Amino acid sequence: MLSGLTDGGGFGLLTGEVGTGKTTVLRAMISRLPQQAQVAVILNPALSSHDLLATICDELGLSYRDEASFKQLTDIIYQHLIANHAAGRQTLLLVDEAQHLMPDVLEQLRLLTNLETDSRKLLKVVLIGQPELQQLLQQERLRQLAQRITSRYHLLPLTETEVSEYIHYRLNAVDCLYPVFNASIINYVAKQTQGVPRLINLVCDKSMQLACQGGVHSVTKAMAVQACEDILSWQVPSVASSRSRLTWLPWTIAAALCGVMATVAWQYWPQAHTATQSLVSASSSQVAAPLKKAVVSTETRLLTAINDSRNQRNAMQSLYQLWGFDTALNQATCATSSRIALTCFSGSTTLTRLGLINRPVIVTLKDGQQQPFYAVVYAITSNRIELLLDKQRISVTPAWFEARWSGHFSLLWRPPLGDKTTIRFGQSGARVAWLNQQLNTFLGDNGSQISYFDQTILDKLRRFQRAQDITADGIAGPMTLMILDSALSLPGPTLQPEQV
Repeated sequence: MLSGLTDGGGFGLLTGEVGTGKTTVLRAMISRLPQQAQVAVILNPALSSHDLLATICDELGLSYRDEASFKQLTDIIYQHLIANHAAGRQTLLLVDEAQHLMPDVLEQLRLLTNLETDSRKLLKVVLIGQPELQQLLQQERLRQLAQRITSRYHLLPLTETEVSEYIHYRLNAVDCLYPVFNASIINYVAKQTQGVPRLINLVCDKSMQLACQGGVHSVTKAMAVQACEDILSWQVPSVASSRSRLTWLPWTIAAALCGVMATVAWQYWPQAHTATQSLVSASSSQVAAPLKKAVVSTETRLLTAINDSRNQRNAMQSLYQLWGFDTALNQATCATSSRIALTCFSGSTTLTRLGLINRPVIVTLKDGQQQPFYAVVYAITSNRIELLLDKQRISVTPAWFEARWSGHFSLLWRPPLGDKTTIRFGQSGARVAWLNQQLNTFLGDNGSQISYFDQTILDKLRRFQRAQDITADGIAGPMTLMILDSALSLPGPTLQPEQV
């Protein structure tokens, strides 16, 4: 990271799971920078582009008027960068929790790095964040920024050997005289914490508290088990590679499954003829005949998948995985969403509107006996809906789906600047400025930056709502904000089918 920042590059990227030590590495890096370097740190990245420029000025100790425009703030920063360069000082901007940055704010950062000499950038930027930051930077609109990242590093959890070395190092640092943790307990802690340093710290600390209370010098297995239960049951789910953790059906098997579902429908659901016609996909007729011998096992698998989908938390667990988070079943609730900067939303809508929202949703379906089961809508096209049933991907037609769906849905989404409340006429602040900026982007409007919800913003919001065929009430409620989020391709899983 230091090498990349001392060269001519403009951006560095440091990512890692929650608790793997990103902030510790950041501090170590700052301590190794030349003394003449000036460092600005942004810890709260939930900012608009204008707020970003103002915050950079604050961090660099630059004065500006409250009503300063984009251009004025940019000019102030540029002049300071030139002065630092002339004095032989390097200017470095560190942005922590950068996965929360909006694409337009990232683009503003890129524009700030445009000022350069023949050999080097005048501003170096380091983005620090969780793994979803890498996904964010893969967006088409951010390709120019991604190409400017000259140094990148991803922090991995510790291996079992490294966990042992880490624990012994911490104990040796305080001149510990006793073998507090034996090898088997260290291995147990390593497996339970998955090598995440922050969790290792918490579990070891709790284990030693229990040993102290028991009046012994060494931690027993029972103490380690209790410490893990006390600590890990409260932890935020760890980020994972969402789609690789799910057991997807290969496309060929999915098509074959659709081909034989007609037989299953005939035996287990009323209105068998209707179900038969609606279940088959375009490719089913080509694969159904060779698989007649497999009908019984496939029927069993389908019925098992439906029966295993009676618990709504299983569907919620899959939904979290699509957003990149692995959750324990007891944590697969809406309460967990607020701890990972997401928000739950439930409502009723149409299949067309689900396509506009363009985020995976949980739906309640009913079988032939009107018994509910829960599915995640994973992808939607004009003639196919892909569902996750017990983590198996099953393709059905819109007719089959709508015959079993009442219209109710639940989803996870990321509200603007972390606030899910409605944005209305007469309000002011950063969320209004964000709304105005996003509407300008969608409508191709080069209007000025506004942080007060006036008639101008009201008119633009109604234009957007009419364009999306939703009620043009001029109120930016959750449904409007979610559809705006989708229209601008902001980060998150979508209902667009994978290209395979």
